[in-house]
Amino acid sequence: MSILLIEKAADGLRCALIHRDRLYAYQAETHVQNIREEQIFLGVVDRNVKGISGAFVRLPGKEYGFLPFAEGEKSLSSGSPVLAQVKRPATGVKKALLSRDIALPGTYAVYLPLAKGIRVSNRCEAEEKKQLKTLAKSLAHGNDGLILRSAALHAAKDQVEKELAVLRNTWQTIQAAGQRRSEPCLLWSGESFLAQLLRDEEGRLEYVLTNDPTAVPADCTAEIRQCEHPFLLHSVEHRLERSLRRTVRMKSGATLVVDPCEAMTVIDVNSAMAGGGKSIAETALRINREAAWEVARLLRLRSIGGMILVDFIDMESDADRESILNEMRAALAEDPVKSTVHDFTALGILEITRHRTREPLCPLPDLPCPHCGGTGALIQPDEEITDDA
Repeated sequence: MSILLIEKAADGLRCALIHRDRLYAYQAETHVQNIREEQIFLGVVDRNVKGISGAFVRLPGKEYGFLPFAEGEKSLSSGSPVLAQVKRPATGVKKALLSRDIALPGTYAVYLPLAKGIRVSNRCEAEEKKQLKTLAKSLAHGNDGLILRSAALHAAKDQVEKELAVLRNTWQTIQAAGQRRSEPCLLWSGESFLAQLLRDEEGRLEYVLTNDPTAVPADCTAEIRQCEHPFLLHSVEHRLERSLRRTVRMKSGATLVVDPCEAMTVIDVNSAMAGGGKSIAETALRINREAAWEVARLLRLRSIGGMILVDFIDMESDADRESILNEMRAALAEDPVKSTVHDFTALGILEITRHRTREPLCPLPDLPCPHCGGTGALIQPDEEITDDA
């Protein structure tokens, strides 16, 4: 079970998710980026780039996004307006990735106004998928697209219908607003981080703890408890500071070293001060199992996306490597963001890909010693260095 903390302050709202007595998610209003996933913009085509089959689109605030051409589409007229949704936020020098395949998410369904056909959640079993497809067929209107989530299995049909009606009305409002404007503008801001958390943790929340009950959405079904300082009570700042460091210590004493790079994120598992087992192989397996769950937690908390390489402690047995693959998949199955565990490379490094959803939380670097630069060796002040040295 999880606990959702909501704290309202003068500078905005902060949310944190505590799961298994660990910090799994955090967001503050002041940290939210200008352009984020799911937002829908009216943009203006700036220029086509035929070599990469796409166009740069001018957005509000002198921002730009990249819109790939759809299959069979060659170009868009420069200066023409285009309605597009952010599918991946900007990272580093990369512009935000845009798409004209609009998706409006809800608790029970995702409405696809410009797509055709019905789909269901991949997380369901075969029999559940049949039930969802039957329900989806009865709810679809004309040629519009629809994805039903697993939560729709436990909801009354009229609840799902009401949500779809709201989503369809939202799309009509977005279209009408876009037709009245010609300059780049934001048409739909997407779900708030709090709404996403409540949806993702549906059925798993033990209670919500807040200093202001009015900050909790009206459709929240979990018990609401009041506390003057929920973040202080659960030491959120301390937990966050420890989780954002380059070196993160686990309960066993082993550590993870997280290094974000331009193309990927590399995570190294070190035994450090972890106690030994009956054998080296047993110790490695125990630490690697713990590391798999800690890696999954950090990926979600820090919103790390793209390619991830995890260098676990060396394992000699294929059975042990298969065990860690299964452990990693089980840990990531709880992550609402789509992740894929691939396999170990020839060098024994595990490959993972995770969908980018928002700007990562900034890591806190481990600063090297100003005297030795982290080498652990000092040059004596009176020591002379010559060319013969």
